[in-house]
Amino acid sequence: MKTLFAFGAAALALLAAPAFACTDISSQTVKLTGCVDEQWQSLQGTGAQEFVYQTKDGNFGLMVITEKDAFPISQFKDAIIANAISGAGGKKEDVTVGGERIENIDGKPFNVLEYTLANGGQPILFQNYYYSQPGFGSIQILAYSLDKDAPAAGFKAGTFAATVKLGG
Repeated sequence: MKTLFAFGAAALALLAAPAFACTDISSQTVKLTGCVDEQWQSLQGTGAQEFVYQTKDGNFGLMVITEKDAFPISQFKDAIIANAISGAGGKKEDVTVGGERIENIDGKPFNVLEYTLANGGQPILFQNYYYSQPGFGSIQILAYSLDKDAPAAGFKAGTFAATVKLGG
């Protein structure tokens, strides 16, 4: 049910996206541009986290993770789940996959994996949009929030995704 709310909110965001003030971003790793709502605060990422943002209240986060290498989608998904388990302190039982789907971002089929981390009774929902292609590289758009905020998080992720352009 949460997936339907998040998906519906993200779909609505695609229609509303041009109406907000934003900060342009351009990847140095892959051919990607986008526009992040100017109300989001920029944070320092680590490793392949090229762009990291959170809302001023800290309730929502967004990361754009880029790599020059391309990966088979099944391997990419396995790595995402392994990273989630690692983030949960190595406890597989603290990671629950809630759904998978495909969404188009700039005409490209992005796989979307939704999962929650137990987080000591305050589950965190992750919506991981991922794409990989030889000659392009790999990208993850990772949105996260408290599980109870799934509709708002889906809207925020969709608003950003509607601005993403890949290629030239």
